[in-house]
Amino acid sequence: MEQDILDTYFYALVRVIDDVYQDEDLQDVLYFIVSLAADLTGAKGSTIRVLEHGSFDLKLISSHGLSKAYLDSGAIDHGRSITEIMQGDTIIINDFENDSRIQDLEAAKNEGVSSVIGIPFTVNETTYSILRVYFSSQKVPTQEEMEVLYSLGKLSCLAIDRAVMGDFREGEPGNKKS
Repeated sequence: MEQDILDTYFYALVRVIDDVYQDEDLQDVLYFIVSLAADLTGAKGSTIRVLEHGSFDLKLISSHGLSKAYLDSGAIDHGRSITEIMQGDTIIINDFENDSRIQDLEAAKNEGVSSVIGIPFTVNETTYSILRVYFSSQKVPTQEEMEVLYSLGKLSCLAIDRAVMGDFREGEPGNKKS
């Protein structure tokens, strides 16, 4: 059984790598990543948010399995999250009911989420991102789950950076797409 799980993780990562390097649409790649993050860990849903230099807004760029109402609720303390992201701290909240970082417990209850894993990444010198995976019950992730989430997060950074650099190159004289 263990080998089946590792084979599934391997296959999923190969598919994402192929999509990133084939310059698939950024939104499609990011959606594929958040859906895999949720599916591979048995989570209810997943998000990728980006923090750009000089901003204190964690902009949602992709999500899977979570309602718009929950995503807009600000259920998790973004101020504290921003600090943790910039410091590179992995965030694991196993008990929403008893954690001060949860700002809107009612929204979390309505959504049916009670724990989250958040893994921060550096996209480039000025942009940070966080992959969050939300669970309906308490979650103690395995080492393999953390490794696959870390790999998916790094691939999301690569996809974002490639898209930004592609837009930059297209904007240079002589590099317009027809």
